[in-house]
Amino acid sequence: MRAAIALGSSLGPRRRILERAVQQLAATPGIRVERVSRWWRTPPMRGGTARGWFLNGAVRIETSLSPDELLHRCVALEAASGRRRARHWGDRTLDLDLLHVEGVTADGPHLVLPHPGIAKRRFVLLPLLEVWPDARDPRTGKRWADGGEAPGPRPVACGVQQGTRWTRGPRTDS
Repeated sequence: MRAAIALGSSLGPRRRILERAVQQLAATPGIRVERVSRWWRTPPMRGGTARGWFLNGAVRIETSLSPDELLHRCVALEAASGRRRARHWGDRTLDLDLLHVEGVTADGPHLVLPHPGIAKRRFVLLPLLEVWPDARDPRTGKRWADGGEAPGPRPVACGVQQGTRWTRGPRTDS
């Protein structure tokens, strides 16, 4: 099944941390990274405690893991990067959010699918649409691309080209 994961970092060598997280996802048995978005520079969310600007992006994967197994892998990678969950919307070395699993909905205490922030946050929606332009909300059947612009400050794109394919090594634009 296909899934999308958002990546973000506001501490340390942000780009290197995000690229390493993509490599670690790709090295996970049962996960094949298909596409990687550009990195987007984004100010901290209003109301949060973060002070540093974030780099955000998204990956589209093909996986044999369940949504719960994907969530546990994301949490393990965050912890391995030094993430501490001390403050809500605070600075972090690595933030991985399971955004969407094709055709799956969930409303559990630890996992909500699709992620409720997709249409509410530009820094989530724009990278998702780069890697999966035809992704549909499984609750409504509507494409997120048809929902208009998400609110909030517009992130600044930097890094690799839109929808770059992942090849387990250097990225290519084909």
